[in-house]
Amino acid sequence: MNKFNNAVNYANRILYKPNNLFINNLKEENQNSDYGAGVFQLNSKSIRFRVAKITPNKIGQFVAFWEKDDKNKNQPFSYNQSPDLLVINTFKDNHFGQFIFPKEVLIKKGILKTNEQDGKMAIRVYPSWDTPTNKQAIATQKWQLIYFIDISDTNKLLNQEILKLYL
Repeated sequence: MNKFNNAVNYANRILYKPNNLFINNLKEENQNSDYGAGVFQLNSKSIRFRVAKITPNKIGQFVAFWEKDDKNKNQPFSYNQSPDLLVINTFKDNHFGQFIFPKEVLIKKGILKTNEQDGKMAIRVYPSWDTPTNKQAIATQKWQLIYFIDISDTNKLLNQEILKLYL
């Protein structure tokens, strides 16, 4: 099995099924396959799914998300064609968490491409168990944690916490 299927199956078992969230139209994306890339429907929401990577020299985790344009050149995802949510899975030691970013937030943060902004092809995410030290990383973590759920201890996981981000 590959990274995408492993991560989706894990999230489905630990998070989605117990909260009556059902996966449909599961499709792996070849681009960004190193990041467990795929798209699917989760109940009524369209999802772009990624698995972030730990990098050796920086706090936080790195994740890429881009697509090819008509000339086969990498480009950021566009707002108009973006799914409802970008879900970034983070794993470290015994920790598992998800960032569940609505596309409206991604546009405000300059991550999705529009006619007015270039967008980004990758970002760094900072789960709650990471402690960034530089000002920009601290500020980034602050806004990101609004959209983060720590799924490490499923006994403490509240359905309402999950559902408010997915619905």
